[in-house]
Amino acid sequence: MKKTVLVAIILLFSQLGFSQASKPATKTSPKPAVQGIKLAYVYEDYILQNLKETKNLQAELASKRVSFETKLEQKAKVYQEEYAIYQAMMKDVTNLTTDSLNAKLKKVQNLKKEAEDFQANSQAELQKLAQDKFFDIREKTNAAIKAVAAEKGYKFVFRRNMDASSGESNITMLYSADNGKDDLTDAVLIKMGTVPPKKD
Repeated sequence: MKKTVLVAIILLFSQLGFSQASKPATKTSPKPAVQGIKLAYVYEDYILQNLKETKNLQAELASKRVSFETKLEQKAKVYQEEYAIYQAMMKDVTNLTTDSLNAKLKKVQNLKKEAEDFQANSQAELQKLAQDKFFDIREKTNAAIKAVAAEKGYKFVFRRNMDASSGESNITMLYSADNGKDDLTDAVLIKMGTVPPKKD
């Protein structure tokens, strides 16, 4: 639905731009011809992928993940050791009381729950960190896109992102004969302090 509306808007602006640009000023009207609307696009996914902020976030997430996994392994090891002791106790209960067995079982159960809670909380923390920081990066990217568009005199800028399933660019414009001159992607990267990778 959103894609259909976006395509309709693009078509409308394209028609407005072409029709206004091709109309000459008439003798009866002293007004000059209205210039066409300037449209541009950026590959937002390419920008995000190449930003140092994104790479820093990926490194931070990887480091935290390793730290969490190490702690989880330690907790799992303690649980397994205590569980093995409990199983050994159950093989010979002649010198044990019910209270001591129940206390050991409760300790083992608590260790297991502690490890499971730690795992769930770690995953939630990683997800929240990724979402919060990625939101900030995206906001900064949008601000840079607006700044570049204003500097270059564009009225409208559209996203053209890569479709992960097909490996092709999502269709947001039906026609483009600019040969890349209206692609602001590298300009936005430069605006954000990142040198664009060399093209092959």
